[in-house]
Amino acid sequence: MKRIIKLMIVCLTLGLASCNSWLDVEQEDSVMEKDLFESLDGFKMALNGVYLNMNSSSTYGGAMTMGAVDVLAQYYDCSNTDHYYNSLQNFRYEEDRPKSQFSSIWSTAYQQIAYLNAVIEHCEEDRAVLDDTYYGLIKGEALGLRALYHFDMLRLFGPLWSNKEAESIPYMTSSDRSIQPLLPADTVVDLVLADLSEAAGLLRDIDPVITEGGRNESGGDAGNDFYYRVYRMNYFAVQALRARAALWKQDYANAKAYAVETIQAATRDSLFRLYYSDYATTMTNDRVFEPEILFASYNSMRGDACYGTYFENDLSYTNILGMAAGRSENLYSPTDYRITRWWEGNQSVETDEHKFDLFVKYEELSAGGTTDSERWSRVRYMIPLFRLSELYLIAAECIGIHEQNVADAVEQYLNPLRQARNEISLASDITTTELRDYIKNEYICDFVGEGQTFFYFKRNELSTIPNGAQVNGELPIEPTQYYVIPLPDSETDQRE
Repeated sequence: MKRIIKLMIVCLTLGLASCNSWLDVEQEDSVMEKDLFESLDGFKMALNGVYLNMNSSSTYGGAMTMGAVDVLAQYYDCSNTDHYYNSLQNFRYEEDRPKSQFSSIWSTAYQQIAYLNAVIEHCEEDRAVLDDTYYGLIKGEALGLRALYHFDMLRLFGPLWSNKEAESIPYMTSSDRSIQPLLPADTVVDLVLADLSEAAGLLRDIDPVITEGGRNESGGDAGNDFYYRVYRMNYFAVQALRARAALWKQDYANAKAYAVETIQAATRDSLFRLYYSDYATTMTNDRVFEPEILFASYNSMRGDACYGTYFENDLSYTNILGMAAGRSENLYSPTDYRITRWWEGNQSVETDEHKFDLFVKYEELSAGGTTDSERWSRVRYMIPLFRLSELYLIAAECIGIHEQNVADAVEQYLNPLRQARNEISLASDITTTELRDYIKNEYICDFVGEGQTFFYFKRNELSTIPNGAQVNGELPIEPTQYYVIPLPDSETDQRE
């Protein structure tokens, strides 16, 4: 166990490098916790270990962002029957490969939750170790992360909201991993929101992100505890998750309030801002649009472990995740930054017989034409988890569709987002139906490789979605069969 802790120290000394092995070791809670939480450094190491493991290919370093969940969103052409993701894309969830993928997502998420619960428990049990600032920072981040993992497991494995009283997932608040009941979906969302409320209260007066922004830089002699906030579950990320969860709950008033308040606070003095033309010229190889990212994971293996696993053009056509050739041109206008930065159209894979539009957002690049090399070094390993564009879309939906104020929704939120993407502004007198279609299209266009589009489809219980096997086709689906993922056998077996 001492060797594991030393390994963690090495990882942290090197920064947020990819180093997850300590989390793969069988837990020895009685030993580890006694040693680990006797000091402030121990608390920081425990929480940083959770952040490091967010890069797991089973969660935000793969399956929950650019892999399985985006396959479910029908971004990619996996129509070949030998394709690794063919059964998943065609929602044959009972087959071995999808079952294995979902089991890994589930087990990794709940392992992370167990570690977070240990941190939260020791914030109280070993309170004397922490001053008020570190108590608020560490516990606030841990509560926010616990809410994030639970909410994503609910969105993936839980029922449609129209059946919100049905059993869904357990909400774990103890590190002992004892079996907990499967709770109704609406109860889980309330528990998520309760954790986020407490997290926001703890972070509100101490998180430097509120006055200094993401601080995506070293603190130098002052240390990094209050820097690199964009890679932490900071106050704005907590508020963004509150907006996302309230929207899932169909609490449109609070979803709007959280979204609008966060946009106003986060964009004050340009702490954060939507991608913009001057920046696009300066940072030519920033393909994740860093100025608007509120929270990201840091993955120093993004090029090899992410791009190389899913998108690189030397992969076989039965393994690569690429759009049907020509589809990206149908999704985006020619000037849209997202097509010029993220897609290489009509590219051959293996032979000229197999062509795709290739997704290059996470490709490993040099600074290239970038004129700010220091900033480039801080951007190149980001995997976005929360960005401002989602809050603009939440605000537009709540105001335009649920408050029936289409003009304000378009002028204040949808058009600023479209302008930031180098798209043409919309007329403010479009219909509610047209607004809904534009919002759906922005979700599809904006969150490739970030794992949010499938959940947009599920939240709205869409019965027709894009067909990943076609350039511009539609796919009729049965919502209860497509959107509700069965709980893994490892979870259901222990309840028999």
